[in-house]
Amino acid sequence: MTPRERARRRLVALIMFIYALLIFEGAVRKWMFPSLGQVLFFIRDPFVLLAYGIALQHGFFPKKSGMLLTGMALGACAVLLVGAQALSPAASSGGTLLAFYGWRNYFFYIPLAFVIGEVFQRPDIERLVRWTLILAIPTSVLVFLQFVAPLDSPINIGFSPDKSLQFHGLNSDSEHTRPMGFFTSDVGEKAFAVSALAMVLSLWLLPASRRFVRFWFLATSTCVVLSCIAMSGSRGTMVHSGLVMLGALACAVLVGGGGVSARAAILPAVIGVAAVLLYPIVAPDAFQTFMTRWDHAAAVESRAFGSFGIFGRALYGFIDFFNLMGDTPLTGWGLGLAGNARQLLGIQIEGFTGWAETDWARQIVDLGPVVGLIFIAYRIVFTVWLGMQCLSGARRNRDPLPVLLFSFIGVDLLYGLMTGHGTVNGYVWLFTGFCLAASRDPVASTVTQRPGEVRMPQPRFANLMR
Repeated sequence: MTPRERARRRLVALIMFIYALLIFEGAVRKWMFPSLGQVLFFIRDPFVLLAYGIALQHGFFPKKSGMLLTGMALGACAVLLVGAQALSPAASSGGTLLAFYGWRNYFFYIPLAFVIGEVFQRPDIERLVRWTLILAIPTSVLVFLQFVAPLDSPINIGFSPDKSLQFHGLNSDSEHTRPMGFFTSDVGEKAFAVSALAMVLSLWLLPASRRFVRFWFLATSTCVVLSCIAMSGSRGTMVHSGLVMLGALACAVLVGGGGVSARAAILPAVIGVAAVLLYPIVAPDAFQTFMTRWDHAAAVESRAFGSFGIFGRALYGFIDFFNLMGDTPLTGWGLGLAGNARQLLGIQIEGFTGWAETDWARQIVDLGPVVGLIFIAYRIVFTVWLGMQCLSGARRNRDPLPVLLFSFIGVDLLYGLMTGHGTVNGYVWLFTGFCLAASRDPVASTVTQRPGEVRMPQPRFANLMR
């Protein structure tokens, strides 16, 4: 094994560790070290810096990537913008710390996606899928216990006696919380459950001879993932899961040959219909809680969005930012100001009333109408580009996984809470990298071979669970 290959494997292991931290950092903050919650929020960042150092040392960054270079250029512009915001009369004493947090949420993780795309090979992606589905088993147990536990139970809010350090999530009704799993909010659990659903469906669409897990493991994983979704009490989780199901159905047309098309035309519909029919039978309390939540929210949304209902609320994220364009300074109010860190840090700016519920609106508040619109355009172009990469890889390799992963992460990359929620931010850039890696040729290495190096061939479809 060459030194370069050893470095690649070390980098893959480090990225898998960062992924594990993304899932378990909430558990550490809630149940192990609640007094260090604000510090532990940044626990992934030193390891990301280490990954960048290894990637730079061994040349694992892509040499020609317009998306990466554009993101880095926007990050450099944001540093200059922060300087201009610091000179603004509206600047506050806490603006520097907030700007650091904001820059991290906007730009720090972008290069990581491209490093993952370069160093992850097919066996690494298979390991990622396998371990995610293994983690879904204890997660489903924890989600069930959180659903049936009292709202103020330590399993929901953590062990800290200080109420300011407890994690009170949103409630589905007066008796049930929205389970947060190992995370500190239901948003993180939603990302885990829907991403696991994308992985499960990708395995069902493959012929049995190409699956790298046994049937019993796949069937068990499907049940536990669907149970996590059923207990979520979240309409967003249900709608996002529906988008992934549509992505699976679309594979009947998008992925030609390889035994995928016929399965994609049948299996997602069978799984979806079975889940809907069994939901009120297997989990009646969760079903009733969810329907009550749906009816209440639908009544509120009908007053705000008329007949569009929940779809009107979803589409509102594409136009909400127009309401802030005329009232926002040219350089913005302050990078990071529209996120929840402003409230946690107690930072107030005179004249600021621009709390942003949607992410595109957050871009206008944080970056101003000019740079904000440029960043929004970057997200749109990036999403289209990533979708084309996934489609091309899926068709070339006869593999539905790139399309399914994109159907999960594409919405958040486009206009989800990517810059306003740390867990969503981590999921977006990690899974953007996984999309790129899954779209590569599973035989060819993604790392440029140097003269004199000899590479051992990789198995096309490792079957470590058989």
